[in-house]
Amino acid sequence: MVKDIKTFQNLEDEVITTNNCCACGACIAYCISQGFDVIKMEEYTPKFISNKNADNCKECGVCYYICPQTKPLLEQITTKYQIEDELGYIIDYIAAKTTNEKIKEFGQDGGVVSTALTYLFERNKIDAAIVSEKDEYWNPIPKIIYNKEDLKKSAGTRYSISSNIIPLKDIYNIAQEIIKEKKHIYDVNQLRIAFVGTPCQCRAIRKMQFLNISPSHLIEFVIGLFCMENFDHEKLFEIVKDETNLEPLNISKMNIKKNFLITSKDNDLKEVELKKFDDAVRNHCHLCDEFTSKFADFSVGGSGAPRGHSSIIIRTEMGQEVIDSLISEGYIEKYSIPADQKSSEWKNKKLNLFKRMNMNKINKNK
Repeated sequence: MVKDIKTFQNLEDEVITTNNCCACGACIAYCISQGFDVIKMEEYTPKFISNKNADNCKECGVCYYICPQTKPLLEQITTKYQIEDELGYIIDYIAAKTTNEKIKEFGQDGGVVSTALTYLFERNKIDAAIVSEKDEYWNPIPKIIYNKEDLKKSAGTRYSISSNIIPLKDIYNIAQEIIKEKKHIYDVNQLRIAFVGTPCQCRAIRKMQFLNISPSHLIEFVIGLFCMENFDHEKLFEIVKDETNLEPLNISKMNIKKNFLITSKDNDLKEVELKKFDDAVRNHCHLCDEFTSKFADFSVGGSGAPRGHSSIIIRTEMGQEVIDSLISEGYIEKYSIPADQKSSEWKNKKLNLFKRMNMNKINKNK
């Protein structure tokens, strides 16, 4: 596996300069957290800090191996997580919605991700969570939060890239003061983090964990998001402006349900044909063969779910434990399958839908 060691220069040549980088931030998070002072993220592009800093590269090959866009380790993590097809290993599929009235107000679809994180904080199963917030212009801001009160800022979907692994780069610096004061933890390595991310980001986390490299050992739970494609922020909102005459400042919510749905702050709903956004799709998405985040503990999305609910694919025992607890303790309400439908048939119908969506994604990218 390590006979031919690759360096960041190889990663740059094969992935970054070919415009296939997904900007997950894994390479940056590892390199900076180890104090190597070699690379940085600039406008969603990893690069050498300078020609001089390039000489600091340890040529360890880690950045290349953990990149979700490279082949090394894919076979190993595919085996470890028992993945046999495009949907990954599945323990169960359900649809559910939050019972939390506040989360209902700001959550996306069924509000399951925000509710799951609330539960993990309240039951002291995590000390922090990596999520994506946004500014007033809808620019995504990847961030580590340390309490459930900050979840409202991260609710909803951005649809433009958020480098959610990036916050780990500073974990050994910023975490020290915060966790001692707020969490009474005196060793950063005892921090327990829930990670929320897209398929490519979950894949990178699992590659990092397979190699047992810092700081991925702090990730306790991996919550995956359904993702058909991601958009260049500037191009996305140029099209939104052209089609709806709405500026980012005037948008309260965005969602994709067959078409692109944009809700203004005046509660005016605009619907735009999804194919009109094709030119805004980021190039790396054309290489992606994942829709439902098959490397997560459980995956969540609006597709296939009844209105006001979220689809949940449970993949690991840890994921099963969380979802079972959410249901038994009343955090979420499981969708009741109509009496005239068999449970197995209903579930198979949903999973077949996801397989078709995954295949549509692959065919679209050919």
